[in-house]
Amino acid sequence: MAFLCDTCGKELTVNEGTLSWCDDENCIRDFRITHKHDQDHSCDEKDVGYVHLWIVTGISGFVKFNEILADYWAKGYTLKDPGGLKKALSQIGAYIWEKSKNQP
Repeated sequence: MAFLCDTCGKELTVNEGTLSWCDDENCIRDFRITHKHDQDHSCDEKDVGYVHLWIVTGISGFVKFNEILADYWAKGYTLKDPGGLKKALSQIGAYIWEKSKNQP
């Protein structure tokens, strides 16, 4: 299963992409799956968080990503982009599901 890049619209493999977001002004926003070189956001580079797709598409990486989100919310951050986060999680969840069906 391939992912779709939110920047260029082309397919990318789990090894070619990242899930990235902005974490500025006490909010997290602009979640998107892109090629590694397309992580540009409308915020300062130091405010861009990311995780490689090959990490977040494993069970332990997916759990760790959820822990990261919980840590943001525990610090009082708000989510300004639920649609982007849901879209990314939908692609990641479908990938994990397909991968799990192919394991013995």
